[in-house]
Amino acid sequence: MIRGYDADQVRAAEQPLLAAGEPLMLRAARALADRTAALLSELTAHHLGDHRILVLAGPGSNGGDGLYAAAMLRRERISADALATGASLHDEGAQALRDAGGAIHRLADLTAGQIDELLTSTTVVLDAILGIGGRPEIPAPIAPLLDAVREHDLPVIAVDVPSFVDATTGRAAPGALAARETVTVGAVKTGLLLPGAAELAGNLHLVDIGLEPHLPTAPAVQRLETVDLAAHLPRPTAASTKYTQGVVALAAGSEQYPGAALLAASGAARTGAGMVRVLAPRRVVDLVLGARPEIIGHLVEPGADGRTLDLSADAIGRTDALVIGPGLPPEDPRALAGVRLLTSSASMPGVIDAGALSVLDSATRLHPDMVLTPHRGEAERLARRLHLDARLPAAELARALAAATGATILLKGAITLIAPGDGGPLLSQADGTPRLATAGTGDVLAGILGALLAAGIPGPQAAATAAALHGRAGRLASHDGRLPLVALDVADHLPAAAGTILNIPGAP
Repeated sequence: MIRGYDADQVRAAEQPLLAAGEPLMLRAARALADRTAALLSELTAHHLGDHRILVLAGPGSNGGDGLYAAAMLRRERISADALATGASLHDEGAQALRDAGGAIHRLADLTAGQIDELLTSTTVVLDAILGIGGRPEIPAPIAPLLDAVREHDLPVIAVDVPSFVDATTGRAAPGALAARETVTVGAVKTGLLLPGAAELAGNLHLVDIGLEPHLPTAPAVQRLETVDLAAHLPRPTAASTKYTQGVVALAAGSEQYPGAALLAASGAARTGAGMVRVLAPRRVVDLVLGARPEIIGHLVEPGADGRTLDLSADAIGRTDALVIGPGLPPEDPRALAGVRLLTSSASMPGVIDAGALSVLDSATRLHPDMVLTPHRGEAERLARRLHLDARLPAAELARALAAATGATILLKGAITLIAPGDGGPLLSQADGTPRLATAGTGDVLAGILGALLAAGIPGPQAAATAAALHGRAGRLASHDGRLPLVALDVADHLPAAAGTILNIPGAP
């Protein structure tokens, strides 16, 4: 599991080591130099000495890390120089680079043509302008340099965090450099797992400099990795039955959006649910059964008043998790009936998605095994109904909605955020591809989540696992984002995605 800590937590963890005289900067620089040499080797088959590293060095400790790393590379016969982006530099780091034979250029002294010439002879850029004290604002004199690095299409290694981001919140300045890799020091910063900085960070490499014993027990943000996901994927035993593997009921699909029920049902079935029930009008049930005969269809009709209906176990049979909302307009009576059933239950897990989110109000109280799955627009509309600030950044908005409802919030996006209803650490998953931004993929996600909840996985872990499984299936379906996909492709690739997580021989 990747554990993220905010900037203040990292600074506090560093203090005992700094007070004891531990050489934290040299440890960080050594790891940075090693990773830079490894990337250089990956990029070219030529002798490493034929290429140059350029450190964009700011005035503080982050710049010092980069300068010391450049000096170490110089001593290993790899050409490395620096470009000072401000009026001052870390003195000891700068002297170490000079002693190793490196040159230090000053941005203020260079013309645009000289910067272009310097970048033309550069192979890899180290972004060491600002670290955890940085802000999401780019000074005017530095912006043209960042543009020039992009124009030369140079691979960038960010030192600790990409410059001009907030290391705690992830807020990033427009124009901040995107890194191929970020070598983060001591602990992963929360911002690297959150929207903004996460899209700029590239692959994360954590450098251990001895902070772990001094960090809080509970991280502020965490991300499930493959080994964690494997622990949450249901695996039947010889004693399993369709009931012990979990029964999912889906109140999904409508005259306007009949396909949503098929997509959600496919997501649940292909994730391994023991039984999937679809609670829908006849046209929807017929569509689902025509494509997936293993699904159980239940015709549901409103009562005499046209608004009420019964979704209880007495009416539809045993249910271990209830999914409400894919393809439902807000006025559909199944939305209100399903939410009422969940709010009246102290233990039944469920998913409230799409149209059913509109039924929720400030009086709705749920529990952490009930998961709300809004995208940003739906989250903002829900926030306004709950009298919350809809303009909050994604992480804060997810936490606020979780606190207001008691439910776990799965806020969909390129970085999917999961805020547990019990106030536990935020989870952040980034397993998908932009190709998933197409109609119906959210319905598949709701079905996946329903299957995991029905199998007994707790709400926050089920939500994070569902987001990861959905994202990885999308990657497989689109050949790692190179080809278009449609939602049913994602459902069809769920078993293969699970196979890669479980390391099953023969899985793609």
